[in-house]
Amino acid sequence: EVNELEANRDPSGGTSATPLFDKFTLELRYPLSLNPSSTIYVLAFAQGGNAWREFRDFNPFDVKRSVGMGLRVFLPMFGVLGFDYGIGFDKPGADRSLQALGDFNIVLGFEPE
Repeated sequence: EVNELEANRDPSGGTSATPLFDKFTLELRYPLSLNPSSTIYVLAFAQGGNAWREFRDFNPFDVKRSVGMGLRVFLPMFGVLGFDYGIGFDKPGADRSLQALGDFNIVLGFEPE
């Protein structure tokens, strides 16, 4: 999670969008099957990113870091089906155990940029 929802509360009680963000991704893919009817590959990734509400606070080097691994299956009639497990290193809070840091994600239909 780049920016907690509570941090985006505005005085009117709603939430506001974060207009500035940066994201850096490094991904290594290894194909298990290059069959056109179902391409399958595993991947490892490292990411960093953050979001800011105002330009004066923007610092492209102040990033929240994560690493992980995943599996992607490309099905021509459906799109991408993916499973990822990532570990974030900069989450707030006192619990720094491996189970508290990791998240499992499912990608359906397309890969977010």
